[in-house]
Amino acid sequence: MTKIWRRHAARAVLTLIAVSAVMAVAAAQADRAFVFSRVCNVLPGGKAEADRLARDMVTLVNERYPGAELTTQTGRWMTGFQSLEVPVDQIRFTEQHPDQTSREDFNMILLGDEEFVALQRRVADVVDAATCTESRFRVPS
Repeated sequence: MTKIWRRHAARAVLTLIAVSAVMAVAAAQADRAFVFSRVCNVLPGGKAEADRLARDMVTLVNERYPGAELTTQTGRWMTGFQSLEVPVDQIRFTEQHPDQTSREDFNMILLGDEEFVALQRRVADVVDAATCTESRFRVPS
């Protein structure tokens, strides 16, 4: 009887250790932020305007929404719409949020900001929206 009890007790302890480890990994993943990135081709002749609008967007967000993590960058990335033979300038918008709900809430706030929406419309005049690609990933721990 004692031998069987010890075996069950050992299994119970191992199960508790395994469950604790899985919960720790899940908690660590939940703490890692999401990064949302969108890359769009800049229309020919639009690079200077795209650069300026990108800076204006980041400045507006940083001034009005402290703690928001929005960055923009122009350059060239290998997306499905980039060619090595005929490279095009691109613009990348990157946001970091704790979770998907936070991103959706932040986007709703921005859509209510008339100045931000006006900047977005001006960006739409210098990018080819059909070439935009989005990605989402967790920040590595």
